[in-house]
Amino acid sequence: MTPEEEKSLLLRVVVRIAQTQLEKGGFIPFGATLRPGRDVQLLIPKGAPGGNTTIELVNAYWSRQMAKAIESGDVRALCTVADVRESNSDGRLVPGVFIHIEHFSGDAEDLLYLYSKLENSQVRFQEPTRETTTLKFFNVT
Repeated sequence: MTPEEEKSLLLRVVVRIAQTQLEKGGFIPFGATLRPGRDVQLLIPKGAPGGNTTIELVNAYWSRQMAKAIESGDVRALCTVADVRESNSDGRLVPGVFIHIEHFSGDAEDLLYLYSKLENSQVRFQEPTRETTTLKFFNVT
C-alpha cells in the first residue's frame, strides 16, 4: 500500500468509529495506529483529567501515548480524533470531528469533518476541510 492508501484506510476506520459514537449519543476522544497487514489498533484514554484540562495537557497525553505506540514497533500511520466545535460564517458554533493524521514517511494533515445530527440520531458528515501540517508524533526524538 502507498502512504496515501494507508492514511485513507486509517481515516475510513476512525471516521466510522466517530460516527458510531456520535450516533449513540456520546464521544470519547481516541487515537489509532495502523500497522502492516491493515492492522488498526485503537488507543482509548483510560481516564480524563479533571475540569482543568488544557490543550497543553491533551497534547502531552497524546505525545506520550503515540511515543509508546511507535516504540512498540512498525507503526505506519497514526491519528488522534476529537469532537470539536467550529465557528461558522455567522459566528455560530457547529459540531465537527477533528482528526490529526500522520504517516511515518513524513506527511501530516489536519482534517475537520463538520456534521449535523438528523432527527433519527443519524450523523451526516460534510466533506472534510484538509490542511497539510507538521509532524507531531513521528518526529519525536
